Amino acid sequence: MPVYRDSWTYNDKSFIQYLVDTQRSQLTLLHSLGARELMVFGLGPMGCIPLQRVLSTDGQCQDKTNQLALAFNKATNELVVELSNTLANASYKFGDAYDVVNDVITNPGNYGFSNSDSPCCSFGKIRPALTCNPASTLCSDRSKYVFWDEYHPSDSANQLIAKELIKKLGFLKPNQTDASPPTPALGPSSDDDGQ
Repeated sequence: MPVYRDSWTYNDKSFIQYLVDTQRSQLTLLHSLGARELMVFGLGPMGCIPLQRVLSTDGQCQDKTNQLALAFNKATNELVVELSNTLANASYKFGDAYDVVNDVITNPGNYGFSNSDSPCCSFGKIRPALTCNPASTLCSDRSKYVFWDEYHPSDSANQLIAKELIKKLGFLKPNQTDASPPTPALGPSSDDDGQ
């Protein structure tokens, strides 16, 4: 669990609930502003980001953190289904990214990567303390790294993950014309009954 000023007030379950309650408020606000079609993406295996690996004793993914990510994803999916059923004309969907990201991390060679456990941009042995900055050491070919820094996927990984999610979730390609795009909502429609 992240360390915040009020971290001592949360356990794992209450922190997930806090995050879901915050999402509920934000998604309800977006609905009140006219958003009717949304995709809410879940987390990937957060226990496998370089920061979590370097904090573990053996350099491996931290299972507890991954279990928290999965619990958060389950709660978020339930929230998205609930809001889609209760907010007028809402079509909210949950995009489960966990398996896609996990496969890229677990099988980097299948996707053209040579490194999935350390960042391209690092500050050496004190990695957890600092992230990428002008004094950091860079890898020779960032396109071969799944992670750019201790926290974030590289551009190459983000592009690949996006393509895999498009295949998995069935999004239209940018120039695909065999299905009509959704009509953008300009504001609450008259049949929203004030919700």
